[in-house]
Amino acid sequence: MSVKYILPIFLTASGLASAVTINVGSEGFGGGVNNWPGGEPPSTTIDGAGQKYLNFGKLNTGVVVTPGSGSSVATGITLWAANDAEERDPASYQIFGTNADVSGGVSYDSSLFTLISEGGVSLPASRNTGGIAEPLLAANSFSTSFANATGYTSYLILFPTLKDEGLANSMQIAEIQLSGAGGDIFAPQDSVFGVQAASTIPEPTSGLLALLGLAPLLRRRRK
Repeated sequence: MSVKYILPIFLTASGLASAVTINVGSEGFGGGVNNWPGGEPPSTTIDGAGQKYLNFGKLNTGVVVTPGSGSSVATGITLWAANDAEERDPASYQIFGTNADVSGGVSYDSSLFTLISEGGVSLPASRNTGGIAEPLLAANSFSTSFANATGYTSYLILFPTLKDEGLANSMQIAEIQLSGAGGDIFAPQDSVFGVQAASTIPEPTSGLLALLGLAPLLRRRRK
């Protein structure tokens, strides 16, 4: 008797393995659309103040930032809560890095980016007032650190989930800052694009775990 193993392909949240398209949004007020009000654009995520970025695309929305200072090694992230509607707060994050030129695209393929870190987000109930010149307060923030030794010239930060996806009509965040051994990585003059991924980008190790977990179930024997 011989044993034949049929190994599965890697799985994503949607089923079969595939690349995910990351689309650049635009100014607008369309519900469920990857757009934002003119006064709450993506650039406010790195302006050093409490003014927020809001995206009506809700899930899997975020930013692509290219620091003007060049390559950096990110080992931490801090997020600041927006001024209202706590249900719109991100409940999870994903950070990706790339050394590809992402300075002018209208869409990107997820294969350009390498996952650096992902996890849950616990922003406090305390709110910023949302003023353009309002200072950022530590009491309104969430921070976490992670292991990373690779330098990247651009970063993709996505928020796959929200605190209350049923109640929220958008995702909002006041500020995003990555940090490393040299201090803060983002600065107000850096290039920022508001984006939304077409679907959740799975962590590579999740696909591996799926493979290992499903292999015994897909084992076939023949005599």
